[in-house]
Amino acid sequence: MLIALQGLPAEWQRVLWYDRAAIGAGEYWRILTGNLVHLGWMHLALNVGALLIGTWVFYPARNPIAWAIAQIVCSVVSSLGLYFFSPGIAWCVGMSGALHGLLMIGAIDWIRQGDRVGWLLLAIWTGKLAWEQFNGAMPFSTETVGSAVVTDAHLWGAVGGLLYVAAEQFYRRRVGAPPPDRREERTP
Repeated sequence: MLIALQGLPAEWQRVLWYDRAAIGAGEYWRILTGNLVHLGWMHLALNVGALLIGTWVFYPARNPIAWAIAQIVCSVVSSLGLYFFSPGIAWCVGMSGALHGLLMIGAIDWIRQGDRVGWLLLAIWTGKLAWEQFNGAMPFSTETVGSAVVTDAHLWGAVGGLLYVAAEQFYRRRVGAPPPDRREERTP
């Protein structure tokens, strides 16, 4: 689907972008679809590459439906965070915000399973988010993507991941379900 969207004419893609003014005018689909379109093929490749690596590393903790729901939650929270708390951001595209949320979820899944590497990953990603908030985008990221990196999208996507984990924990406690578990280890 992401490849098909990237192949659309630029003016059609533009209708899907996160665009603050358009959302304010009632084009609410952009809250989700802005995460699905990218500035170009390189931007798409970077995001899909990160998604594939993250899926390979963290996938066993939950099923594809749970990951899809998590992706949607992180995407929507990223866009809503931009809309309500980052008024200087007029437009944004790409799923890097949601990816930051999925990485937080994956690290917390590992922590729940007693894997100390999860703490290290959580510290690294939190440090990256802090760096971006105080110093701007990571070196070379703007040149690689081809435009300014919207670091606030990363922050709000990570918040989406934390909210997803909190909501999931609340639900599991309520119904008495165990936390997500690594079902099987993957071999390269």
